[in-house]
Amino acid sequence: MNKNKNIKQSLKEEQRMILEMIDASWEQAERLGKHPLKNGCNCINCVNRRKRVLEEPEEVWRFNL
Repeated sequence: MNKNKNIKQSLKEEQRMILEMIDASWEQAERLGKHPLKNGCNCINCVNRRKRVLEEPEEVWRFNL
């Protein structure tokens, strides 16, 4: 029973840490305003831009009738 309690507590701590990181990145984005993509910047805008750059482009879907 104690092990399950520890697992639930650790999951809640992880979730709390993730939410705090997201909040901090939003606050940083608001503070910096609109700016070019920077390597060291961890605001939510720069993170999303880097993610888009790393994603593979979707193939063009074509069909014939």
